[in-house]
Amino acid sequence: MKLRLQITKEPGIRFISHLEYQRSIEKALRRAGTPVAYSEGFNPHMRFSLASALSVGVTSSCEFVEIRLQEERPLEELVEPIRRALPMGIHIVKADLADDKAPKLMAVAQGARYEVTVPCSEDPAAGLAAFADAETVPYTKTHKKGKGKPKTIDVKEFIPVVESAWEDGELKLALDCKITPTGSMKASEFLQVLQDQFHVPLSFEQADIRRVDLYTRDEAGRKKPLIGEV
Repeated sequence: MKLRLQITKEPGIRFISHLEYQRSIEKALRRAGTPVAYSEGFNPHMRFSLASALSVGVTSSCEFVEIRLQEERPLEELVEPIRRALPMGIHIVKADLADDKAPKLMAVAQGARYEVTVPCSEDPAAGLAAFADAETVPYTKTHKKGKGKPKTIDVKEFIPVVESAWEDGELKLALDCKITPTGSMKASEFLQVLQDQFHVPLSFEQADIRRVDLYTRDEAGRKKPLIGEV
């Protein structure tokens, strides 16, 4: 049996790393007495995972953790102790139980939605219109510390449409980004593309980025939540 939780990463902890975020969840599971299954071997570790890693500095209302259980218990009996044990900045939004054979959430996630607020000194309409009209937008992703070869992707394949509003030097964007088995694209990378290739005068280093949805799709292509509600 697997316990699946939708949790948050609030502004107060936006600058902790992905590993620190994982460790905070692991400590909460220990404090809550959750019957988590462990791996075998000389260095057993808790069998839980996050559906999609979040960049440092980005907040979220839709992080997903999947926990393999040693024994079956009622959902509420599992959730409430964890809710009380989680630290500041992490809250449970939804939870459900799934069979061990259910596909991993990271394998079924097909898209993420972001809301961005970023300083923008001039009207970005021309640059945003140019992006909307472009059939393809190449972007070369580089790897940290020089590991791996650079990879060029088509931005429009991952982010075909962007909603925008500009007022008083502040640009607000809402966008859906496709997730594929071979990768995805960060919202911060998209902002860099707007600045470098379409001359949108924004300060992407000062952007407030929040992931507001992580979803799969049904056979008709409609958005579908990854898990059910408590």
